[in-house]
Amino acid sequence: MAKVIIKGDFNEAVRRFSHITMETKKAAKKHEYYLRPGLRKIEKSKEALKTNARARKRIAKRTATI
Repeated sequence: MAKVIIKGDFNEAVRRFSHITMETKKAAKKHEYYLRPGLRKIEKSKEALKTNARARKRIAKRTATI
């Protein structure tokens, strides 16, 4: 098992470690399987539509309560 020596703030070290692990997971997911460039573009646009729909829903909920 590896040892880690933390110099300085513990919370800052935890934050940096979680950022590194998040990047590692993102890279692993990206290379999980191969998509042709055209299909990758389609998948990316589908994901963008989902994200934008969630954001619009969240904004509509906020403005409805005001």
